[in-house]
Amino acid sequence: MYTWIGTTIALLLLFLLLLVMSIYQKKKSLALISLIPLVISLITGSISLYFIFKATYTKVSGRVEKALEPRTGVQIYTSLFGNSVDACSKIINTKDAVVPVIDCCIWLEFSTCPGEAARIIAQNNYQSALLAKKEIQFAEPGIAEKPNWFAPASLGDSALVFKSIRTQEKRETLLFLSTDSSRAFYCDLNF
Repeated sequence: MYTWIGTTIALLLLFLLLLVMSIYQKKKSLALISLIPLVISLITGSISLYFIFKATYTKVSGRVEKALEPRTGVQIYTSLFGNSVDACSKIINTKDAVVPVIDCCIWLEFSTCPGEAARIIAQNNYQSALLAKKEIQFAEPGIAEKPNWFAPASLGDSALVFKSIRTQEKRETLLFLSTDSSRAFYCDLNF
Protein backbone atom coordinates (compact mmCIF):
# COMPACT_ATOMS: atom_id res chain seq x y z
CA MET A 1 0.00 0.00 0.00
CA TYR A 2 2.75 2.47 0.94
CA THR A 3 4.63 1.62 -2.27
CA TRP A 4 1.60 2.63 -4.33
CA ILE A 5 1.17 5.85 -2.38
CA GLY A 6 4.87 6.70 -2.78
CA THR A 7 4.74 5.95 -6.50
CA THR A 8 1.66 8.15 -6.91
CA ILE A 9 3.33 11.07 -5.12
CA ALA A 10 6.55 10.67 -7.14
CA LEU A 11 4.60 10.61 -10.43
CA LEU A 12 2.62 13.71 -9.44
CA LEU A 13 5.84 15.52 -8.60
CA LEU A 14 7.33 14.47 -11.95
CA PHE A 15 4.22 15.76 -13.73
CA LEU A 16 4.48 19.10 -11.93
CA LEU A 17 8.21 19.35 -12.67
CA LEU A 18 7.70 18.64 -16.39
CA LEU A 19 4.75 21.03 -16.54
CA VAL A 20 6.72 23.85 -14.90
CA MET A 21 9.69 23.17 -17.21
CA SER A 22 7.40 23.24 -20.28
CA ILE A 23 5.92 26.58 -19.20
CA TYR A 24 9.32 28.02 -18.38
CA GLN A 25 10.87 26.79 -21.67
CA LYS A 26 7.64 27.40 -23.63
CA LYS A 27 7.66 23.91 -25.17
CA LYS A 28 4.32 22.31 -25.97
CA SER A 29 5.93 18.92 -26.55
CA LEU A 30 7.22 18.85 -22.95
CA ALA A 31 3.73 19.76 -21.71
CA LEU A 32 2.30 16.80 -23.64
CA ILE A 33 4.98 14.49 -22.22
CA SER A 34 4.07 15.68 -18.70
CA LEU A 35 0.62 14.15 -19.20
CA ILE A 36 2.12 10.63 -19.18
CA PRO A 37 3.16 10.73 -15.47
CA LEU A 38 -0.19 12.38 -14.68
CA VAL A 39 -2.18 9.50 -16.23
CA ILE A 40 0.01 6.88 -14.56
CA SER A 41 -0.34 8.69 -11.21
CA LEU A 42 -4.13 8.55 -11.56
CA ILE A 43 -3.91 4.78 -12.01
CA THR A 44 -1.52 4.27 -9.08
CA GLY A 45 -3.63 6.67 -6.99
CA SER A 46 -6.72 4.55 -7.67
CA ILE A 47 -4.84 1.44 -6.59
CA SER A 48 -3.68 3.27 -3.44
CA LEU A 49 -7.24 4.28 -2.63
CA TYR A 50 -8.38 0.69 -3.08
CA PHE A 51 -5.82 -0.54 -0.53
CA ILE A 52 -6.64 2.29 1.89
CA PHE A 53 -10.39 1.55 1.74
CA LYS A 54 -9.76 -2.18 2.09
CA ALA A 55 -7.57 -1.69 5.19
CA THR A 56 -10.07 0.74 6.72
CA TYR A 57 -13.01 -1.59 6.07
CA THR A 58 -11.17 -4.53 7.63
CA LYS A 59 -10.36 -2.50 10.77
CA VAL A 60 -13.84 -1.04 11.16
CA SER A 61 -15.72 -4.27 10.47
CA GLY A 62 -13.58 -6.10 13.04
CA ARG A 63 -14.38 -3.51 15.68
CA VAL A 64 -18.10 -3.58 14.86
CA GLU A 65 -18.18 -7.38 15.09
CA LYS A 66 -16.40 -7.27 18.43
CA ALA A 67 -18.79 -4.60 19.75
CA LEU A 68 -21.81 -6.68 18.75
CA GLU A 69 -20.36 -9.89 20.16
CA PRO A 70 -22.58 -11.07 23.03
CA ARG A 71 -21.18 -10.74 26.54
CA THR A 72 -20.65 -13.83 28.65
CA GLY A 73 -22.59 -14.35 31.86
CA VAL A 74 -19.52 -13.46 33.92
CA GLN A 75 -19.05 -10.21 31.95
CA ILE A 76 -22.70 -9.26 32.52
CA TYR A 77 -22.49 -10.09 36.24
CA THR A 78 -19.25 -8.12 36.65
CA SER A 79 -20.63 -5.08 34.80
CA LEU A 80 -23.72 -5.07 37.03
CA PHE A 81 -22.25 -5.93 40.44
CA GLY A 82 -18.46 -5.79 40.14
CA ASN A 83 -16.20 -8.72 40.93
CA SER A 84 -17.55 -11.29 43.33
CA VAL A 85 -15.72 -11.10 46.66
CA ASP A 86 -16.51 -14.63 47.85
CA ALA A 87 -16.26 -16.24 44.39
CA CYS A 88 -19.38 -18.19 45.29
CA SER A 89 -21.56 -16.84 42.48
CA LYS A 90 -22.21 -19.03 39.47
CA ILE A 91 -24.18 -17.84 36.45
CA ILE A 92 -27.03 -20.15 35.49
CA ASN A 93 -28.84 -18.20 32.74
CA THR A 94 -28.46 -14.82 31.07
CA LYS A 95 -30.11 -12.72 28.42
CA ASP A 96 -28.30 -9.49 27.67
CA ALA A 97 -29.53 -6.23 26.21
CA VAL A 98 -27.48 -6.32 22.99
CA VAL A 99 -28.54 -2.85 21.88
CA PRO A 100 -29.24 -0.97 25.14
CA VAL A 101 -31.49 1.66 23.56
CA ILE A 102 -33.67 -0.90 21.78
CA ASP A 103 -33.49 -3.96 24.04
CA CYS A 104 -35.42 -3.51 27.25
CA CYS A 105 -33.69 -5.63 29.79
CA ILE A 106 -30.81 -7.59 31.19
CA TRP A 107 -31.96 -10.90 32.66
CA LEU A 108 -29.83 -12.96 34.99
CA GLU A 109 -30.20 -16.13 37.06
CA PHE A 110 -27.35 -17.07 39.35
CA SER A 111 -26.44 -18.98 42.48
CA THR A 112 -24.82 -17.02 45.27
CA CYS A 113 -24.06 -17.01 49.00
CA PRO A 114 -25.17 -14.73 51.88
CA GLY A 115 -22.01 -12.57 51.84
CA GLU A 116 -22.17 -11.94 48.09
CA ALA A 117 -25.94 -11.31 48.25
CA ALA A 118 -25.39 -8.71 50.99
CA ARG A 119 -22.69 -7.02 48.87
CA ILE A 120 -25.04 -6.82 45.86
CA ILE A 121 -27.92 -5.45 47.96
CA ALA A 122 -25.66 -2.81 49.54
CA GLN A 123 -24.79 -1.38 46.11
CA ASN A 124 -28.27 0.01 45.52
CA ASN A 125 -31.03 1.74 47.44
CA TYR A 126 -33.60 -1.08 47.29
CA GLN A 127 -37.10 -1.31 48.68
CA SER A 128 -37.50 -4.84 49.97
CA ALA A 129 -40.28 -7.23 50.85
CA LEU A 130 -40.67 -10.88 51.77
CA LEU A 131 -43.28 -12.37 49.44
CA ALA A 132 -44.99 -15.75 49.40
CA LYS A 133 -44.69 -17.92 46.29
CA LYS A 134 -48.09 -16.80 44.94
CA GLU A 135 -47.28 -13.12 45.44
CA ILE A 136 -43.94 -13.35 43.62
CA GLN A 137 -45.70 -13.72 40.26
CA PHE A 138 -47.26 -10.27 40.72
CA ALA A 139 -43.85 -8.71 41.41
CA GLU A 140 -42.29 -10.16 38.25
CA PRO A 141 -42.01 -7.93 35.19
CA GLY A 142 -44.92 -8.64 32.88
CA ILE A 143 -43.26 -8.00 29.56
CA ALA A 144 -43.01 -10.14 26.46
CA GLU A 145 -39.20 -10.15 26.40
CA LYS A 146 -39.04 -12.13 29.66
CA PRO A 147 -37.22 -15.42 29.00
CA ASN A 148 -38.89 -18.73 29.89
CA TRP A 149 -36.23 -19.59 32.46
CA PHE A 150 -36.88 -16.40 34.46
CA ALA A 151 -39.03 -17.97 37.20
CA PRO A 152 -38.55 -16.35 40.62
CA ALA A 153 -41.44 -18.43 41.96
CA SER A 154 -39.06 -21.41 41.78
CA LEU A 155 -37.00 -19.94 44.65
CA GLY A 156 -39.17 -21.67 47.25
CA ASP A 157 -42.25 -21.03 49.39
CA SER A 158 -41.18 -17.41 49.79
CA ALA A 159 -38.50 -15.08 48.50
CA LEU A 160 -37.01 -11.69 49.20
CA VAL A 161 -37.82 -9.14 46.52
CA PHE A 162 -35.69 -6.02 46.13
CA LYS A 163 -36.84 -3.21 43.86
CA SER A 164 -35.13 0.02 42.87
CA ILE A 165 -36.43 2.67 40.49
CA ARG A 166 -34.02 5.24 39.08
CA THR A 167 -36.35 7.72 37.39
CA GLN A 168 -33.64 9.97 35.97
CA GLU A 169 -31.96 7.01 34.24
CA LYS A 170 -35.34 5.50 33.32
CA ARG A 171 -34.34 2.17 34.87
CA GLU A 172 -35.96 -0.28 37.24
CA THR A 173 -34.01 -3.02 38.97
CA LEU A 174 -35.57 -6.17 40.42
CA LEU A 175 -33.69 -8.72 42.49
CA PHE A 176 -35.44 -11.89 43.62
CA LEU A 177 -33.43 -13.72 46.28
CA SER A 178 -34.14 -17.03 47.97
CA THR A 179 -34.56 -16.78 51.75
CA ASP A 180 -31.27 -18.65 52.32
CA SER A 181 -29.49 -16.32 49.82
CA SER A 182 -28.35 -19.25 47.67
CA ARG A 183 -30.09 -18.42 44.41
CA ALA A 184 -31.24 -15.22 42.70
CA PHE A 185 -33.00 -13.79 39.68
CA TYR A 186 -32.13 -10.28 38.53
CA CYS A 187 -33.74 -8.01 35.97
CA ASP A 188 -32.54 -4.57 34.92
CA LEU A 189 -35.40 -2.93 32.98
CA ASN A 190 -35.15 0.07 30.71
CA PHE A 191 -38.44 2.01 30.56
